[in-house]
Amino acid sequence: MSAEQVLLMGVARFASAMATQGEPEPGHTVWGELAFVPELMSRLSLAYKSIGYDVLGIADPDRKEVLIQSDDAIMSASTRIVHVISHGSVAEDLNRSRAAANIEHIHMVPACGQVGNATNVSHWVSTAHQQPEPTLFIVDLCRAGRAARLSELTYVPDEARNAWVIAATSPDLPAYDGRFSEAVAEVIQRIALHGLDTSPSLRFVRWDRVTRAIQQRLEELGSTQRLHTTPVDVSQELPELPFFPNPRWRHDARLEKLHAVEAPVRAFVADLGAEHFIDRVGDHFVGRRSQLEWLAAWLDDHRSGGLRVVTGAPGSGKSALLGALVCAGHEAIISAAPDIRTYLTAQDPDGVCSPNPLLAAIHARGRDLDAILASLAAQWDLAAEPDRPWTVADLLAEIRALPAVPALIFDALDEAEDPHELLRFLLLPLAKAARADGQPAIRLLVGTRRWGFGPLLEMAGRHDGLLDLDEVPPDEIRKDLRSHLLRRLAALPQYSGPGQRAVRTTLADTAAASLTQTPDRLHEWGPFLVARIFGQVLETLPPARNPEEAAELGASVPGSLPAVLELDLRTRPDSQALRAVLAAVAFAKGDGFPTEAIAAVAPEFAHRRLAQTANPEPGENQARLQRIRELLDAGSFYLRTGIESDGATLYRLFHQGLADYLQDQPYPIDDNARNEDA
Repeated sequence: MSAEQVLLMGVARFASAMATQGEPEPGHTVWGELAFVPELMSRLSLAYKSIGYDVLGIADPDRKEVLIQSDDAIMSASTRIVHVISHGSVAEDLNRSRAAANIEHIHMVPACGQVGNATNVSHWVSTAHQQPEPTLFIVDLCRAGRAARLSELTYVPDEARNAWVIAATSPDLPAYDGRFSEAVAEVIQRIALHGLDTSPSLRFVRWDRVTRAIQQRLEELGSTQRLHTTPVDVSQELPELPFFPNPRWRHDARLEKLHAVEAPVRAFVADLGAEHFIDRVGDHFVGRRSQLEWLAAWLDDHRSGGLRVVTGAPGSGKSALLGALVCAGHEAIISAAPDIRTYLTAQDPDGVCSPNPLLAAIHARGRDLDAILASLAAQWDLAAEPDRPWTVADLLAEIRALPAVPALIFDALDEAEDPHELLRFLLLPLAKAARADGQPAIRLLVGTRRWGFGPLLEMAGRHDGLLDLDEVPPDEIRKDLRSHLLRRLAALPQYSGPGQRAVRTTLADTAAASLTQTPDRLHEWGPFLVARIFGQVLETLPPARNPEEAAELGASVPGSLPAVLELDLRTRPDSQALRAVLAAVAFAKGDGFPTEAIAAVAPEFAHRRLAQTANPEPGENQARLQRIRELLDAGSFYLRTGIESDGATLYRLFHQGLADYLQDQPYPIDDNARNEDA
């Protein structure tokens, strides 16, 4: 059991209420019974235990007991949370003038009804801040917000703060019927179930995600109370606060290192499908051996500069090709995940570029010019003037002064926030820039679809720098596809045995031949993406038992992305609901949609099983969210994940070609359309 503890104190009955028959004595207040407290104490105890805490529950403590327990908790390194439920007392309640008492102070009223220094919650917060370990105070009292707004802690930086407060209401308003603690209990129970959809890379559920969930649940309960919490600096990232463990967290030192890499660089790892330790990269990066070798040699030539552009149809392998180069040569990725470079070197050492401290990488999906300039400056470690944003002119001046010609791999130009702004104001000036000795100022490699970027493609073509993956000879593509499918089949239990060797070979041969038998179709849908999804289909279909069946199965491979996607979905349980979820994710921008957004959009594209009412009950809403989580897990093959600023997991489709198709065809199509003409 966890050594960390919650101190839970609640008062239901008060001596002043029982003893007083007439008018209260001067300086004394009659406190009414809080009949809801015992049940809340029980619910809260179970909730805290569900996320791993030991709970010390103290019912109806008098002032002495409050003093002993609060002092022990604040001084103890093992108590992480102090949660109190009672009446709240301030100066006016004690018939004292505001001048005679600190107006910031709020007292927890003990069972004896007598408050004093021992019951001063604001004092507890001040004292806890001086301790070496952080403590969270969850305060369900009238006017509890006073404990969250102590002037002495106003200017303490978030990372230096050791006392945090979530208060039931504002400094001057009442709290009603334990609704706040009820909301807290329910949110903690959700944390125990799914971590409020927090990314598995984060050990704890983040502060703003928890407090927002409590406020939302309060409103669902019909309460008008507004939480008051410790104020934070919204311009800075919050420190990791160890109060609410994330049950989805997986300790992965490699993944944690990757998350420290600049986001526009880290995206290449995701596109290569290499976020987790490499044991099945063959499922993701395929072929393009001669193209890799050509580009790797160019990136390593420090005497050269100039422009190279990689283009091709959706699914032709542009991002996988550039991702392999970035993961092999970018020093931040090599430091975080050296296994990727090791694996790629084992595949083809001539296709692996050298580690290069001057290699920068930008995955432009959803990013604008300012964000890209800032990332490039950080990757090249360029000196910046305080509070002055980077400009293209500043960047050009700095890279011309670098000791060697830098390299930049720039992918997904067509998926940027404003592709043509980037083309006009960044990429074309970079491609034309020269150093003082006349050398090109940068080696620039760009990946993009061909439509709308004529000036860039023409400039690359004039210097033999245009690589159109659709123009690669079909025989070479067929060979690469065969190798990919053989690796994929060898990893499937139903095809991996020695007796299945002839079946694997025949299936890979016939599928690769089918995908390349009509060269004109290669310009519409890249065969590598189709082959990758077909490999997923083979996991669920009954295996071929002999070479004859393998040849028939291989020849049946769909020739387009829509057809192979619909084929895979048709083999899945609850395929229409899964399709609706994927269609919702297709509309995500940037790093993706959180679960709540997917749950809001998906019913539009679904049958009744995902239908939602205009004003769902809270339980109904949670059930729908859980259903969406299950479908996201079922469709994980098609998804990539990111992290929202509040720690929530974001979802996007693993390929823009899939997103394009599902945006164009988000609603289910009938069975007659599930064919090559889908």
